Amino acid sequence: MMFSRRHMTVIDWWLFFLLMAIPLVNIIVFILLLVSAGTNKSLKNYLLALILPIVIMIVLFATGMISMGLLGGMGG
Repeated sequence: MMFSRRHMTVIDWWLFFLLMAIPLVNIIVFILLLVSAGTNKSLKNYLLALILPIVIMIVLFATGMISMGLLGGMGG
């Protein structure tokens, strides 16, 4: 697989960003690269860095919704 080389070339990065621009394909490629054991270490770290803010926002949103639901239920 081209994303498993020790050093990714400019062409590899360009192809990666091209694949990430295609709807639905980007999700499949994202997941496959993330779970594959042979994925380039810097690419895997980049993917994890992309996911981290999304996970943080989901947790904050869920926490906010739960706390507003609990506070709303206590007042009435």
